[in-house]
Amino acid sequence: MKLGIFLCTCNNTVDIDFRTVKRGIKKEVEVVETHDLLCQGGLDYIIDDLRRLKLDGIIIGACTEKKRIFGRVTAGFGCDTFFLNLREHCGWVHGRKEATEKAKSMIEAAISSAETTDSLPKPEKIDLDAGYKVLVIGNEGEGALEVAKSLSQLATVHLVTKNIHEWCDEPEIHIGSLKGIKGKIGDFEVEIESAIEREKCISCGLCTDACSKHAIRYDAVVYTIGEECDECGDCIEVCPTGAIAFHNREVIHVGQILVIDKEWQGSAQFGIYRADDYEDALKKAHDVISHLGEIEKERYLALELARCASGRSELIGCELCFPCPYEAIRREGVKMVFSDVKCQGCGLCTSLCPLSVPQLRGYPNRLLYSQIENLLSGDLDSKVLLFACSDHIERLNAVGRRKIRYPAVLPLFVPCIDVISETHILSAFERGADGVILWGCENSHREQIESKPLQGFRGQRGGAPLMATFAQLTVSAFNLGERVLLMDDAEFDAEDFANTITNFVKTLSPSPIRKKKPGTIDFDNPKRDILLDLIQTLYLKTGVHPTLKEENTPFPFADISINSKCTLCNACVTLCPTNALSKDDNKINFVYGLCIACGLCEQACPEGSIELRRTLDFSLLVEKTRKKLFEAELVACAECGKLFMPKSALARISSILKEGEGTGELNVEERLELLRYCEKCRAVKAIELSLKKVESE
Repeated sequence: MKLGIFLCTCNNTVDIDFRTVKRGIKKEVEVVETHDLLCQGGLDYIIDDLRRLKLDGIIIGACTEKKRIFGRVTAGFGCDTFFLNLREHCGWVHGRKEATEKAKSMIEAAISSAETTDSLPKPEKIDLDAGYKVLVIGNEGEGALEVAKSLSQLATVHLVTKNIHEWCDEPEIHIGSLKGIKGKIGDFEVEIESAIEREKCISCGLCTDACSKHAIRYDAVVYTIGEECDECGDCIEVCPTGAIAFHNREVIHVGQILVIDKEWQGSAQFGIYRADDYEDALKKAHDVISHLGEIEKERYLALELARCASGRSELIGCELCFPCPYEAIRREGVKMVFSDVKCQGCGLCTSLCPLSVPQLRGYPNRLLYSQIENLLSGDLDSKVLLFACSDHIERLNAVGRRKIRYPAVLPLFVPCIDVISETHILSAFERGADGVILWGCENSHREQIESKPLQGFRGQRGGAPLMATFAQLTVSAFNLGERVLLMDDAEFDAEDFANTITNFVKTLSPSPIRKKKPGTIDFDNPKRDILLDLIQTLYLKTGVHPTLKEENTPFPFADISINSKCTLCNACVTLCPTNALSKDDNKINFVYGLCIACGLCEQACPEGSIELRRTLDFSLLVEKTRKKLFEAELVACAECGKLFMPKSALARISSILKEGEGTGELNVEERLELLRYCEKCRAVKAIELSLKKVESE
């Protein structure tokens, strides 16, 4: 890929040594230029280089305030444009040395990102028909009617509300409450509950007079029943038209749904929009309008379902990716089914799956690992990596515009913090990071993010602490101390942000493995393989043999034991999706690090001889060798002496035969006698027994 780099000093207000930056660029590019006012006089240079050098992409190191200007210039050349805010993220918030080194690292990461992005396949799209039916859910004080009216000019709109003071034909109004949503964009089935059927009501007022709780009100245009109602039924008895039914259900079919309720915790899938208030609802209405009719949607995930450990042979296995916050993953029997229509590309499933079954097409792991490596390649005194949702770019810009000083943490913006897994965090430490900060946004589905180090913290399945706590446990297991910080996305304050970063960095000592050569790790491998390689590398670099062990762990690790009832039937080995279990002659072997605690082996064992214990044991994780779980004592053939059957299997079959009745030519004793012989000798012995019976008769 032919790349050009264009840097701006913003009229020499950016405290960065740009000459050092230019000299420090390690990767090969076509041109590197520095201008005092790139957004003005420098535009001609960019255009000239695009034409003359036929660049495939350019990296702009300037303030993002002029991003649109550069975008207009490069639009006609069909090249990719990558922006780095070196002013607010470096030169205005750090000292000259720190800002210069940080800028170099950010540019190296941008070059790597550009090269990797260029090699990715083109985005795939799927065709959808969202239709022209829209449902708005909200009440009078939230401006729901006004929003519904505005949408009615372009679509057929239904409004579900609990109160209304104005009636109209468009939108169609339903007085009631939401009870459930099924389906997908273009085909949502919405169930609502109402107490009074408006079509039957004649507004006689008899129900109001009969209600002792004063729960029935007339709001100028319609009667409604409030929460004071105890369903005594007096109103039903006096209603002359049968309009009142406390739990009358109605189903509405629509293509999209807009919910105006900041407390709403319902489905967040594609085609459903939540707004906090009237102003927010107007913004979300634009999203609704943009998705009316026939649309295209990006296919986010690449799937290798052949490796999925969700289940086999009617047995339910791994469910780490389930349930999806967007309802894009569902279970059908033993299989997980992924919906391209509902998926919104948050990446949560990709970070949770230990086998890397789902992968983000536009943001593959190799891109993320490459950015981590390049950001940490510089010579900063303190190397702290900041994983942040891309929604936080403007917040970081705001800190820079106020020129609030904080340590030179290295920002790595990701589509959503949900995409970050424990292997990404540990790869940063393996590459020499002194600390890692995770800064999620309100759209993140990771739970319980706290603005403090993870000392003694234990998270729940699916929450942010799951990946962050595992990473912290790992570095603690190798005596590297506390080096992970979770940043809260609550009320953002620029000074609090800077203070939190500063206080955290002050607690960090230089990583003792920082200057050691990086390990050879293939980051294209499945996540579990990467994790084992990272832990092995940390083991070799630190020289510490970990002893940390956690029972009843929420992490996908388990130890297994097999008792003497095992008959070597192969059920556990056959169903193990990760090859953690294997059979070698009369032995069952086990690799602890490969086990993801799916439980299929324990369920499959017909003898109940397998016990799976959810255990995280770092002493076992550093050992990649297979260990013997069970060795069967084999029975020798009574004729030829060949070892042919586990003693436990012989006992099991004998027990079954004794409980049954003899059938056919041979009785129970004779059948038991045949069990003493191997497959080859048994046939001969069976013929001999049959001939003896014939002769005796």
